[in-house]
Amino acid sequence: MALKPCKSCKHTVDTTAKVCPNCGVKDPGVTAGQQFLGVVILVVIIAVVVSMCSGGKGDSPEDKQAQKQTQVDEAACRKDLECAGNKYGISAGVYCKKPVERLAKYTARWTDGTFDMKFSHFRWLNQEQGLITFIGDKIEFQNGFGAFQKHIYECDFNPVNNQVLDVRARPGQL
Repeated sequence: MALKPCKSCKHTVDTTAKVCPNCGVKDPGVTAGQQFLGVVILVVIIAVVVSMCSGGKGDSPEDKQAQKQTQVDEAACRKDLECAGNKYGISAGVYCKKPVERLAKYTARWTDGTFDMKFSHFRWLNQEQGLITFIGDKIEFQNGFGAFQKHIYECDFNPVNNQVLDVRARPGQL
């Protein structure tokens, strides 16, 4: 049992005591310097863990080979409709949303859920250029009588620069 003076009243207390019996201060054997040192050690540990977990892009031959393989995979994906449609479907949903909404004469409302995709189908617009037409039916346009009607919409999309080329809509459901 080690004794140490209380950091507040200087009464001798056990170093493991939670409260000083004389003045009631919490952790009487722990000084402000020790608390600061504990915080500094905790920050250093967190910084080390974060730096170890976040793999930076290095200049090692393995990193360069991995980057080259990623570029090859990207080029191959752009030539495969299934891969490109699945990969760029989310981007198309983000960039095509507002242009599709502007097609409504009155009001538009989306019927998809929070994690649903806006487009359920896709096809090549121009395979050589990598342009894709995304197709969906998760929107309703309001008509002149106030009723909402389901529509099928199409968005011609360039995934290289996230550019919307054209949008179309017609009444119906897929």
